Amino acid sequence: MIGGSYVNGRMQNTIYSFFLNMSPGYKIVENPRNLVYLHVILDKTNKMETVVTDQNGKQLNLHGENLTISYHLREI
Repeated sequence: MIGGSYVNGRMQNTIYSFFLNMSPGYKIVENPRNLVYLHVILDKTNKMETVVTDQNGKQLNLHGENLTISYHLREI
């Protein structure tokens, strides 16, 4: 679905990754800078699933906490 995304030199369907700069238990507020728009194949997309993982690719347990993710798509 997403083209041109690499993690550790390997092609992956990653929209955004970042490193935390706070201790565990603190609220995470992350605002991306220097946006790079990647190619999204919309003619084949009818569903999008988001998974939040750690640096090893393991899904995070958010312990019932709310998570808000906003996507910004634009035609290029």
